[in-house]
Amino acid sequence: MSTAFRMSPDTTRFAPVSLVELNARAALLDREENKYLVGPDGLDEILQRLNDRFEVLTIDGVTAFTYDTVYFDTPDHRCYRDHAAGKRLRMKIRTRQYTDSDDLCFFEVKLKGVRGRTVKERYRCPSVDHGIVTSDATEFVAAAVERHYGRAFEEPLDAALSMRYRRVTLVGTSAPERVTIDYGFEFRGSDVAIDECGDVTIVEVKSPDGRGVADEAFRAAGARSQGCSKYCVGLNLVGAEVPHNSFNRLLRSHFDWAGPGR
Repeated sequence: MSTAFRMSPDTTRFAPVSLVELNARAALLDREENKYLVGPDGLDEILQRLNDRFEVLTIDGVTAFTYDTVYFDTPDHRCYRDHAAGKRLRMKIRTRQYTDSDDLCFFEVKLKGVRGRTVKERYRCPSVDHGIVTSDATEFVAAAVERHYGRAFEEPLDAALSMRYRRVTLVGTSAPERVTIDYGFEFRGSDVAIDECGDVTIVEVKSPDGRGVADEAFRAAGARSQGCSKYCVGLNLVGAEVPHNSFNRLLRSHFDWAGPGR
């Protein structure tokens, strides 16, 4: 990946906000999401439009943090296939370790459901369980699926993709809105590693209704919201045997993808 996005986006124009205040102001575990793919120049232009309406998450003077995530799927990649097929009810299952915070790790289930809303359920787990589906995790997934979708989930789950990236998080000052800026992607499959993906960030705007202040700024800059699952992108980049037609254009345009068998 080029040097441009090995470096954190410039957030010096934003006032700092603590993690406690961010969660109190915009936890947004039930939300609507819009995703945008932008390059370095486009991102900086948009951040200038937001500087007086957002603050940046800051911990001990640091504003960019490393996330280490392992995604789980069924043997036939049901979670991926449901997303690729555009199914209304679909989910992603993962553990996420916050590598800059000692022993902070969560098992998470993200469920897409009614009217396109996303609900995230999670529990804190020991860091030694990162990348593992324990019996507690299996029960947690089954309970979440039953609660939200009204059906049983009994399929086995295995680690399907590992990824690491850097994240900067902005939070709205006057509305419950959060913007995450992800860059510096590294993907790991069973026997393939990809750490050269082109100059791209994935920006996600999370808000109660999908019409946030940041969404307005992106539209004003000519950016369009588009489906860009990091899990689905990563699986294709590491050469997993999954249908790729739904993501061809996005992969070739933004991730220097040369097609299956790269």
